[in-house]
Amino acid sequence: MTTAHTAPAGAAPPARGPGRRWWPATLWVTLGTPPALAGCGWLGQDAGLLATLLGVVVALLVLAVAWILCGAKAGAGVAVFGFAFLLFVGPALGDYAMQERGVRHDDAVITEVSTYRGKGGERRPVCTVALTDTDRGRTVEIGDTGGCTRDFTPGTHVTLVDDPEGHLAPRLADKADGVAPYLLWTLAALLTALETCALYGRLRRRRRHA
Repeated sequence: MTTAHTAPAGAAPPARGPGRRWWPATLWVTLGTPPALAGCGWLGQDAGLLATLLGVVVALLVLAVAWILCGAKAGAGVAVFGFAFLLFVGPALGDYAMQERGVRHDDAVITEVSTYRGKGGERRPVCTVALTDTDRGRTVEIGDTGGCTRDFTPGTHVTLVDDPEGHLAPRLADKADGVAPYLLWTLAALLTALETCALYGRLRRRRRHA
C-alpha cells in the first residue's frame, strides 16, 4: 500500500506555473484593450472639454499598460496601432449613432455664414442654422466638420440632424448617412494589426519566462 507524500510543515506552497500568470494579462490586452479604446473614442466625440480630457487620460493609461505587458518592441506596435484605432473609432461610432438615433429637422434654414481662424491660421466656415419645426427659434452652429461650406448662403434650406442625447454635435444630413465603408476597412486593418502585435508580444513574454 502506498501513502501520499505530504509537504513538511512550514514549507512554501508550490509556485504557480508561468501559464497561469500569462492568461489573465493576455486576455486583457487582446480582448480588453480594443473596447476600452472604443469607449475613450466615444468620450472624445463629446463637445465638452472634460469628457475629451478624460478619454485621453484613460486611453494613455490603457496603452501604457498594454505596452508594459507586451514588451518594448511589440508594445510600441500596440501603442501606435492602438492610438490610430482610437482616432478612427470615435468618429465611426459618432456616424453610426447619428444614423441610428439622430433626429432630423427637414426644413432648417441657414441664417448666417461666417468664418473663424482654425489651426495654422486657416479661415474655416461656420454656419448658423435656425430650426423651423417644433424647435422653432432654436439656432445651432455647424462647422465644416458638420457639413458647413463657404458655398452656403443665408436663406438656404437644409436638413439638420440632432442628437437627442446631446452627446454629439449637430450636423447636416450629408454628414449623417452612416459609417463610410473606407472607415470600416481602416478600423478592421488597425484592429488586426493591434491584435497581432499584442498576441506576438504576449507569446514572446511566455517563451521568455517558460
